[in-house]
Amino acid sequence: MRLRRKVTIAFFLVSALISVLLTYFLYTFIKRQLRSELETRLRDIALIGSRIVDKGAYANLAAQIGGEFDEKNSSSFEHASPDYRVLFDQLNVIRGTEPDLIRYTYLLIPTDDPNNPRYIADADAIDPDYKGEISHFNQPYDVSEIPLLKQALLDCTPQLEPDFVYDKEFDVYSVSGYFPIGGTKGHCTGVLGVDITDKNMISALDRASRLALEISLIALAIALLVSITLSTVLTRSLTALSTTVTRFANKDFAARTTIRSRDEIGQLGANFNEMAATIQEHSDNLEHLVEVRTEQLADEKQKSERLLLNVLPGPIAERLKTSDGVIVDKFEAVSVLFADIVGFTALSSRTTPEALVTMLDELFSAFDQLAEKHGLEKIKTIGDAYMVVSGIPDPRPDHAESIARMAIDMLGELHAYAKRQGTDLTIRVGINTGSVVAGVIGRKKFIYDLWGDTVNTASRMESHGVAGRIHVTQATYELLRDEFEFEARSPIEIKGKGTMQTYLLVGERCTQSSSRSFASS
Repeated sequence: MRLRRKVTIAFFLVSALISVLLTYFLYTFIKRQLRSELETRLRDIALIGSRIVDKGAYANLAAQIGGEFDEKNSSSFEHASPDYRVLFDQLNVIRGTEPDLIRYTYLLIPTDDPNNPRYIADADAIDPDYKGEISHFNQPYDVSEIPLLKQALLDCTPQLEPDFVYDKEFDVYSVSGYFPIGGTKGHCTGVLGVDITDKNMISALDRASRLALEISLIALAIALLVSITLSTVLTRSLTALSTTVTRFANKDFAARTTIRSRDEIGQLGANFNEMAATIQEHSDNLEHLVEVRTEQLADEKQKSERLLLNVLPGPIAERLKTSDGVIVDKFEAVSVLFADIVGFTALSSRTTPEALVTMLDELFSAFDQLAEKHGLEKIKTIGDAYMVVSGIPDPRPDHAESIARMAIDMLGELHAYAKRQGTDLTIRVGINTGSVVAGVIGRKKFIYDLWGDTVNTASRMESHGVAGRIHVTQATYELLRDEFEFEARSPIEIKGKGTMQTYLLVGERCTQSSSRSFASS
């Protein structure tokens, strides 16, 4: 629901509630005032009426009260008696003073039974046009449930009913006034009763209700108009700001709101305009910033890729980026090479750490280039030891040939380095062929490594080898003997393997054009 509609409804509901309450209080006030006025007029009419009753005619009729009530005889007496005619006319004069209000006027005389006084006269008894029930002369009237009338007859005091009461005899609700026409307490001459029925009162209240309803409807109409006007005025600034924000959200960064007031909403609009100006300024340079950041991100990604590829083989690095599981593979046919610098411990004791590290960096960097040249995968270096494998992570049928050529080139590279530096450095090289398990170890500072008997045996070939020579197992020899020359060694005892027949690789077999061996270099 839109804000303006909410404000309109809120104002209207509040105004409507106030209007209804005011109408209710107005109606209650009118009702109270009307009742007070009617009671005052009833009291005045009954008081004056009690004074104009002809005492002589009343006394004559009162002397004839008694015996059993006979409606037929009473009706005949009422029409024949001049005294009754006098009182009848006087009662109608009293009623005629307020014909729209006064319904009944009558005279009652007390009897020995306080609950059953008798009628002396009734304003309708001899009226030929009156069609209702008539209270005839000498007719008893049960006042046991009308305490104020009973009290007026006993105490000879004026009484006025505070509210409408039900009259079972005439089946009406009426409010009555009772005024004595003479006598004292306990010896009341009689009482004049004047009744105003509820129909007259309801008619007057209906008019008051209609007036209150009309006032209420007018107030509601005014409240609705005022609510619409106020909501429009109060939400005008917010509506303008909301429209501007919507434009701004749709990337119209030039959108600005009009400041219509200096209140909190106006201040909010001013703050928004300042913010929008700042964002627009940054937006104008956003494309350039995005290009710069994109280039920087690409550079960083390339660096990360290079670092990852320096640690892991390319296919393994891709698998690591897309998988959270353990990376492990088994390869049935690979060749593993271990190389170790001979006399490295003695050399390190007479060489500075800086020179020693520089030497290892130069040698192992040269070995890395050879591994890349022959398409091999460097696994790791441990101190002065160097490990490389052929046939991983992509299997290849010439894994033994490629690693043999790598070994020959390593001996040649070390010979050239020793010659340049004027040292007597040499290495032992061991090669074995077989199956291995390869995988990535750890989640931080991870490494790609090999496991299996093939790896252990290759390490034993290096440690039991000959300085400056390439020591291979029977499995490697069987794959290389047609293309390479070997020297058989006497069977030797290998830790964990027993007696083994091993060979020293001499070089590639001679061809018509050339021969390739580490000995010739």
